[in-house]
Amino acid sequence: MDPALNDISDLDDHDLLLGGVRDRIAASQAQARQWARLVEFHRRREADFKARQTADPHFALTARQATALEVSELWGWSEPHARRQLNIALFLSTWLPQVWAWAQSGQLDSYLATTIADHARHRLKGAIERWQFAERITTYLHGRLRDLDGVALPVIDVTPKQVRNKLTYELNRIQSADAEARFRQQLADRGVHARDDDDGMATLTIAATTDQVQRADHRLTLAAKELRAGGDERTIQQLKSDLAIDLLTGRSGGVPLPSYARPIINVTVPIQTLMGLSDDPATLSGGQVIPASLARRIAAEPGSTWHRMLTDDAGTMVALSTRSYTPTAPIWRHVVANQTSCYRPHCDRPATLCELDHLDPWPAGSTSTTNLQPACKTDHKAKHSPGFTLEQADNGSIRLTTPAGFTHDLLQSQHPASDHWPDLPEIQFSATERLAALSELRERRDLLLGEQQALEWEHGWAASLEALLPC
Repeated sequence: MDPALNDISDLDDHDLLLGGVRDRIAASQAQARQWARLVEFHRRREADFKARQTADPHFALTARQATALEVSELWGWSEPHARRQLNIALFLSTWLPQVWAWAQSGQLDSYLATTIADHARHRLKGAIERWQFAERITTYLHGRLRDLDGVALPVIDVTPKQVRNKLTYELNRIQSADAEARFRQQLADRGVHARDDDDGMATLTIAATTDQVQRADHRLTLAAKELRAGGDERTIQQLKSDLAIDLLTGRSGGVPLPSYARPIINVTVPIQTLMGLSDDPATLSGGQVIPASLARRIAAEPGSTWHRMLTDDAGTMVALSTRSYTPTAPIWRHVVANQTSCYRPHCDRPATLCELDHLDPWPAGSTSTTNLQPACKTDHKAKHSPGFTLEQADNGSIRLTTPAGFTHDLLQSQHPASDHWPDLPEIQFSATERLAALSELRERRDLLLGEQQALEWEHGWAASLEALLPC
């Protein structure tokens, strides 16, 4: 008998947790079957719509109206919910066939499939953009498939935040001009809003650019820790709230800040974006995507420091090392730029807020960029706890094994990149020549982009989508 069918109190830790994976797959398959039923019922109503319209031209329901009405009444859904689920199912089955197949098999969680469809269907315009998106998101998800002992098919292993970051990045790449316009509009609409809550409490929200909000939150956190170290018994969150209100209401002359503390906003951005040759987006530590104009704005701020990371021919960062236990500043910058989050695949803690952990303990293991990884306090502690092991697999990847017997591959962070780099014209060393060269490069970029879209429209992307995955 399948261990998952026994009383769960009789299962060991491994089978107890593995049963949860099977439950998730079964739930995703059930949701996908409902989507398939919606699509089929909608297809049938589309097929007989003309006959129904001919029989009764005034009261014939459209295929969407008929589907939403029938389903909402029988399945106990509200009509808006039925329409939304139908739209999700139609988009996935029509434009993202491989994502649809993964959802049907249960390999892709239905919540993640919904997130992908909702982001894409509201943003993408026309067939070309949808084909481009389908190719990129299919490639990304295929790279996140992993095998689990006791599970028949590999499952896509990625967190909702990682999916949202990837969606934002790819949609902003495809719609770089629109992304800039949306950012400018959001910036123009920034403000402060107060909302009354229950029991005498209220909430104050401040809208600003991502880097400014991160700086403010980082400073409040450090100030709260300073007060806690001095004996204040309030929690960190209570102190952050009280410090912010004290500043805004004038009750405090300043926020204490340790002398060593400086908020770090780590931005990874293609050089083409900084030069204005491309509007491809950048990313912050932790994976959050920002538009090109904000990256250029951060770069232009007084006090901003930018570091060029050296890579080899394969695009891998060149290793740095020191003989001491404590990493040098260049090594720290290298590690947090190369690995933007905590080493554990499902931890989204930004690398800039993590500790640096030696994969092989020092001094046997070197203090180098190849032997260091960002680790939040909890995962750093877990790594050294009994039952947790890190080891290098035959293919060179690092694998984490948990006390319950599960193995997880540690994936390297993806970095923003741009392919907008035509052949350079001859550039002299005068400022005039450089400005002229940049202007020519921008003109070539726009020309090539138009030619690429025309070719994609002429030939279609169906063949390229089929070639993405092995048979």
